[in-house]
Amino acid sequence: MPPLLFPEFAPDAPDLGDKAREASGVIPEAQGYRPFKALATTSSALTARAQGAAWFRAYDGTTKQMAGDATKLYSLASNTWSDVSRTSGGAYATDGTGNWRFAQFGDVAYATNGVDTMQSFTLSSSSNWAAASGSPPVGTYIGVVRRFLVLAKIASYPKRVQWSGDNNTTTWTSSATTLSDYQDLPDGGDITGFTGGELGVVLQESAVTRMTFEGSPTVFRFDKISNEVGCTVPGTVAAWDKLTFFCHRSGFYMLAGGQELRPIGRERVDRWFWGLLDQTNMHRVTAAIDPLNSLYVVSFPSGSSGTPDYLLIYNWKADRWSYALQTVEMVYAGATQQSYSLEDLDTVSSSIETIPYSLDSSYWTGSRQLLLSGFYTDHKSGAFSGDNLAATIDTQEMQMVPGVRSRVRGARPLVDGGTPSIAVGTRKSQQSAVAWSSARAINADGFVPLNRQSRYMRFRLTMPAASAYQWAQGIDDIDARGAGFR
Repeated sequence: MPPLLFPEFAPDAPDLGDKAREASGVIPEAQGYRPFKALATTSSALTARAQGAAWFRAYDGTTKQMAGDATKLYSLASNTWSDVSRTSGGAYATDGTGNWRFAQFGDVAYATNGVDTMQSFTLSSSSNWAAASGSPPVGTYIGVVRRFLVLAKIASYPKRVQWSGDNNTTTWTSSATTLSDYQDLPDGGDITGFTGGELGVVLQESAVTRMTFEGSPTVFRFDKISNEVGCTVPGTVAAWDKLTFFCHRSGFYMLAGGQELRPIGRERVDRWFWGLLDQTNMHRVTAAIDPLNSLYVVSFPSGSSGTPDYLLIYNWKADRWSYALQTVEMVYAGATQQSYSLEDLDTVSSSIETIPYSLDSSYWTGSRQLLLSGFYTDHKSGAFSGDNLAATIDTQEMQMVPGVRSRVRGARPLVDGGTPSIAVGTRKSQQSAVAWSSARAINADGFVPLNRQSRYMRFRLTMPAASAYQWAQGIDDIDARGAGFR
């Protein structure tokens, strides 16, 4: 029979069909799956749980990473997080269910937590964060639309969007001259997210609104894109170029170009996600973009501890999903801050045997390499550039010989490295539970001897952690024969 290629991961779909119910520890691609790498931390620790992080590029070309916990803001240099909080005003008061959110306007970074006065940090000269000039309002969400700094969900006005003057972030009083103003949205519930760019996207509990610059006197036009779908989980909001991703009670969506709303999780991962999510600790959900691999990644907690232990992964170019088992405090989009020579490696680890990333990792190759990053539960940060995670991938369930029971005597994994194993899942009827055989490793010929008999079958490929491979594509050379009607 022809090779049985791995289908897309869609645990919401029926068992019998052309979808897989398992794709763990891998990146989904159109022609199979690639390994997903573990989080490898290299930094010193924050003093408390990370509640936000981002990277910035200063006018002088240097890259900075910033992070925040409940009471402090930090800057990363030489793998050390240093406290660069404000020097007046006392400790910050970020809520336990809140997060720091960041934006850059020119050479200045801005940070909001929905409680304290908006903070600013001049990237090329500041040594500490400080209250932003111009008496801006207290906002929860922040972004830049064209030449305006925008805040959303304003203090006592949870449906308000407010913007600075045109190319002037120190002016916030409504003015026909500076174009600073605000807009209260009439319905749709509280604002739950905001993304900027050429257009602004305002996400509410049950609405999505596009914010378009028009100039004086209206300044911005607000057009509702959706009157029912909005963002239920604020931490799932992430954007790249003209794409905005988020999750509503009805599932995951991607907004393209500020106008086309696509359900990307329907009949694939929506029910699976909501069935696993610890909704009591929904505030612990975070999301980030991995632009190098075209991935939207969501970390979420499945257990009652509230600690995120799953990563849900979507490749928007392949339009496919997968997931990974990885414990984190949060995920974020990071960037390298320096390049390394072999002589520099001792600043990261005392031994080349214990360096956290392989020598060909993009982590070492220079400033501004974009990396999917995260914090582990010890409050240390790093990139997802460690060893390949253990992987488990299923084929679809099918009748190997239509109409009769069949016996499978062996199969060959289509994997270009490592030591893969294959298990077989069987059941006599669609009412029966799946029974899995023990996983068996390949022999010297790259073949896996098997001996399983049933009417319905699926194959499961497993790869140990740290396996060296590039692609897992499917199962080939399946030795399947009819075994009668009973």
